[in-house]
Amino acid sequence: MPIPCAVLMCHAPIVLPDVAGNRARQCMLTTRAMGDAAARLVAHAPDVIAIVSPHAPRHPTRWGIGAESPLRGDFGRFGAEHIGVTLPGAPEAAARVGAEAKEAGLPLREISGEGLDHGTLVPLYFVRQAGWDGPTLLIALPYPGSGTEVEMGRAIARAAERAGQRWAILASGDMSHRLIPSAPAGYHPLAKEFDRSFKACIDAGDLRAACAVDPDLRELAAEDVVDSCTVAAAAVDYQSNGHRTYGYEGPFGVGYLEALLYEQGPPPERGTSQPSERPSVESRPWRTMLRVARDAIAAKVTHSAFRPKPLPVPWNAPQGVFVTLRDQHGALRGCIGHIEPLYGTLAEEIAACAAAAATQDTRFARVTPDELPKLSLEISLLGKPELVRDLGTLDPKRYGVVVSAGRARGVLLPDVEGVDTVEEQLRIAAAKGQLPPGRAWTIERFEVQKHAEQPSKPGVSRD
Repeated sequence: MPIPCAVLMCHAPIVLPDVAGNRARQCMLTTRAMGDAAARLVAHAPDVIAIVSPHAPRHPTRWGIGAESPLRGDFGRFGAEHIGVTLPGAPEAAARVGAEAKEAGLPLREISGEGLDHGTLVPLYFVRQAGWDGPTLLIALPYPGSGTEVEMGRAIARAAERAGQRWAILASGDMSHRLIPSAPAGYHPLAKEFDRSFKACIDAGDLRAACAVDPDLRELAAEDVVDSCTVAAAAVDYQSNGHRTYGYEGPFGVGYLEALLYEQGPPPERGTSQPSERPSVESRPWRTMLRVARDAIAAKVTHSAFRPKPLPVPWNAPQGVFVTLRDQHGALRGCIGHIEPLYGTLAEEIAACAAAAATQDTRFARVTPDELPKLSLEISLLGKPELVRDLGTLDPKRYGVVVSAGRARGVLLPDVEGVDTVEEQLRIAAAKGQLPPGRAWTIERFEVQKHAEQPSKPGVSRD
């Protein structure tokens, strides 16, 4: 099989925290799922990634192929002009697909790689953050109803096989656009049925059924996911080995689904970890993470722009993070974090938490540029919180805790100096969250991997 991996990713710009702003928490499940899908795709180390977008310039009957290099665009029209994507195109792959498509009788046209559409930009943003910088082939669908998606999928597979290469397929698409009254395309009470039906097929690995959802249901849902998914499914001959759903939600009236549709086998050795697995403490690139945190603080306190470079695959998958700052005497100077990730990559999560710890912890004054060289940093990576039903399973040295009641929530990391009992740990966490007394608390625990810089010595600068 010349296609080692195929994934489905949504393309709503709002799932990028830089675009979402204070609404990022409403779609953080999708943001994390996008990072997981991108990391899995990149872990297969393909020779080419072919992305099928329903928003690239479309023609009534012709397929569009982006033969230019590079492919690039930014999110300026979504209020985030400081972020974008630039990737090398794949002119040789484009020529091979063009030849196979013509042989199959598919009409074609070339499309530009400049000013990429959001259907291309959003998934490629996460793929780039996962470490991809290789040849990328853009394919634009014709208008709906052409009925040629299967032929194009097979043409892509034949082109990869004749090239003797491994091409991964990325299907870009959103589910129903009519889930709630405020949805972009209005509301239809049956729109949720499309999402339920399509997701059930993807969950079951039944790609044929997913691509054959009732056309009337598709139309009333105003979806743009089935055609691109059909191209990917045909490219892998409707096989679904290793299929997995990473996430689904529709907080803004549009359904977002992210899934691994197919993989030929586990990724190569350099990327064998599943996104849900936590690599060992020893194997993580801690030095790079601490440098990301320090550079983010320096940029924040000097009012400079900063975008962290992606961590190596598979270390860049998003997870909860806390960044702790200590002064030259070891005293706490700031600590802020996220229990669940808000950003699509771990590097972005670390940078955001570090900058906030230096400037937004209300217990302390903002860190000054002169003070930064004297600080030492500690990064804590959080495992997924799990519900506690028995207090006997807590250990303040091993587990951190989340204590919540209604919307109020307090968090305390493990192994805090002076906190030796479960009772004291819970009391402090509840006080931090200003939990109201006399109400039942929900308690969760989590494990932590952490690494700290050594305190700076006088007269010695950090590298």
